[in-house]
Amino acid sequence: MSSTAEIKNEFQTSLYRNSIILLVALPDFIAIIISTLIAYAARFPDVVAGNEEVPTINLINYKLILFLIAIGWFLFFIGSGVYRFSHSNLIAFNLSLVIKKSVAYFFFVGFISFIFKASFSRGVFLLMLTSGIGILFIFRISIFLFILRPLILSKKISANLMIIGTNKNELAEYTDWLIANRKLGFSAVSRFECAKITIEWLEEFERVLRHKKITEILMLPGMEADKNFSKFIHYCEDLDIHVNWIPMDSGNMGYWLIPSPQESIPFLTFQESKISLIMRITKRLFDLTFAVAVLVLFSPIYIVVALLVVINSGFPILYSSRRVGLDGKSFDFYKFRTMLNNADQMVAEVKNMHGKGHVLFKNPEDPRITKIGKLLRKYSLDELPQFWNVIKNDMSVVGPRPALAREVAVYNSIYERRLNVKPGITGPWQISGRSNLDLQTSTALDLNYLSNWSFTRDIWIIIATIGAVIKGKGAY
Repeated sequence: MSSTAEIKNEFQTSLYRNSIILLVALPDFIAIIISTLIAYAARFPDVVAGNEEVPTINLINYKLILFLIAIGWFLFFIGSGVYRFSHSNLIAFNLSLVIKKSVAYFFFVGFISFIFKASFSRGVFLLMLTSGIGILFIFRISIFLFILRPLILSKKISANLMIIGTNKNELAEYTDWLIANRKLGFSAVSRFECAKITIEWLEEFERVLRHKKITEILMLPGMEADKNFSKFIHYCEDLDIHVNWIPMDSGNMGYWLIPSPQESIPFLTFQESKISLIMRITKRLFDLTFAVAVLVLFSPIYIVVALLVVINSGFPILYSSRRVGLDGKSFDFYKFRTMLNNADQMVAEVKNMHGKGHVLFKNPEDPRITKIGKLLRKYSLDELPQFWNVIKNDMSVVGPRPALAREVAVYNSIYERRLNVKPGITGPWQISGRSNLDLQTSTALDLNYLSNWSFTRDIWIIIATIGAVIKGKGAY
């Protein structure tokens, strides 16, 4: 009876995994085919338009070569582990892996083309790669937002996670964090205290595995000190369980941890979290393009909001205040005015939700906020003028929260790290609670952003911001 149940369980698990793999892989294949057609149409526009039957370059060769490159691209994804079933590959949105594998594949194709001196247009390679990544990006975001994310939030898709730590308080803390961040796709189905990895402890661990299907393990700081730590990881690998490890509280220090082996010893070196020149240029070009596009496309909204502010509470339309930006330089920070004109004189009459004398002043029932102001704040429409700050190079589209001078005055050496980049219109604080966050939490999020910065993460934050703005939670 038990063997029949086990077979049924294995079948259901296999079906579940294959369904998710297919859900991601099929759109990827379609995206690759579309990019192939785009590259071909760009190379032979007259043939596609029907104005030319036989191009000057052999049509059959180009069709065959593009077809082989497309098939090879998809097979390379399969062979390099893009569709290996794991939380990071499939349940979580992982565009960076797709980009890395795509660039590596086309570098290889280009190298082979160079070696054999093929008379194949390099522009076709480049167009196929760039359009392919763009379409893959759109498809993956769509699949995640409209299919995977709703399934994750409804607990129909999840990675069953066991948390292992040295003390109960830490286990409870990380469990609560995972429950609060259901969108990550983890279900904390078990937490297991481990003072020492022994035979007796492993027997208890195996007993838990028999009752709960664990696919992921999170090892908390301090576990690495156990002499059997590496053996336990190998043991989990044999059981097809993926192990995650938090080695230290490095995410909130504002530094990058860079592997730097010294005579075969695996050192981790702290490196100042400054973005490279090439990536700063890329980020700046993106900021300019995005800001100009918003100013042009949303110009009717700017006009409507400006009129509403004037009708509701008169002039001025904009409110500006001094904020501290990159390298501690101050700048004028613009917003649509959401408060009464004499708001500064009324501060003493309003209670601060963060406590008296706190550097951040917030109150969800602040009487100084106008009726239109509440609406603008809820949906972040008051922040639209900040795209002008982006064009002026004071701010970025994504970055740490713009800091007040009195806030920076109480920073310690760790918090000062957040001034290494330009502040952003949106950032990790915007998608994690907004005004509901205290100073320590919002600053920790900013430092974590610096320590784990990537261009794809910026894109993801922008997308997540849309959902946060629509919900309007924590905005006042």
